[in-house]
Amino acid sequence: MNGLKVSIIIPVYNVALYIADCLRSVYAQTYPSLEIILVNDATPDDSMTQAVPWIEKLQERYEVKVVNHPRNRGLSAARNTGMEAATADWVYFMDSDDEITPSCIELLVKQAEKYPDVDFVIGDIKYVGTAWNFPLICDTYVRGNENILRDYTTYKWYMMAVNRLYRKSYLLQNSLFFKEGLLHEDELYSFQIATTAQAMATVYEETYIYKVRSCGSITAGRKLKNFEDMLSILREKYAYILKQYRAGIHIIPFTYGLDCFYNYAVALVMNKQVRQVDKIRLLFDAKEAFKSFPPCRKQLSLKYEILTWLFKQSPRFILWSVKLRQAVSVQKE
Repeated sequence: MNGLKVSIIIPVYNVALYIADCLRSVYAQTYPSLEIILVNDATPDDSMTQAVPWIEKLQERYEVKVVNHPRNRGLSAARNTGMEAATADWVYFMDSDDEITPSCIELLVKQAEKYPDVDFVIGDIKYVGTAWNFPLICDTYVRGNENILRDYTTYKWYMMAVNRLYRKSYLLQNSLFFKEGLLHEDELYSFQIATTAQAMATVYEETYIYKVRSCGSITAGRKLKNFEDMLSILREKYAYILKQYRAGIHIIPFTYGLDCFYNYAVALVMNKQVRQVDKIRLLFDAKEAFKSFPPCRKQLSLKYEILTWLFKQSPRFILWSVKLRQAVSVQKE
């Protein structure tokens, strides 16, 4: 079995406890035509020392490259470096504290070969250490950007950038590099993928093991930088949608804009690190961005009618209302 060559890009930073399991899962791949690229993002721990035995084993089977950053530049930069170093026509991103199933790349490649015009193939994910569940409910093969974008904004495929087999030429032609210095980079990247891809395919089998190891609430532990970057992403999304609406293109539903705003407000309410004054400021800025959002052309459900009304109120009132709703939801559970 030769087929398509695939570059697996793995950023490495502070994963000494997990890198061996990650690389072991890569070594176990049933697909042979692989290039493994590890990007050492100036990790301060002994991640690379732990990786050495597995790098040697991987070299027996695959092409292996190790690229070193002289200073820590972040996940986005490490992924971009990996993409620049990749020589294969297809690239696959994975995180160094996760694993892939033995047939992962083989299953994704089969779909890419079956549907030769696809820009990317997405596989299902097994979530460990969390109650998260984002099942793939899009069709096996989706053609046309309008359909891909509609599926994304109605949550039929997930926003993580990992576990997708991307055609490298598609990424380069659309300048789809990760935005450096930005937290929550996957959310923006996936939105950009959704707004540019012309064809995609799906593997419904779980090909990726996504491990959540954080203690306590992830939302509660986020800091001001997280929310500033999330707001930046929100603005970029709204600007794109507004541009589409002004051009007479109404693929993205109005309700998606409401959901983005509401999810942002919920994350702020649940957070314990950001001061109230900053929450109000951020919510005011988010509200200002939403102001330019075009009005809905269709009748909304009661839920979205209420949200539309709510987002016209003051930031303090929005925060209080969302906090009350979350408290009621917790009591019901």
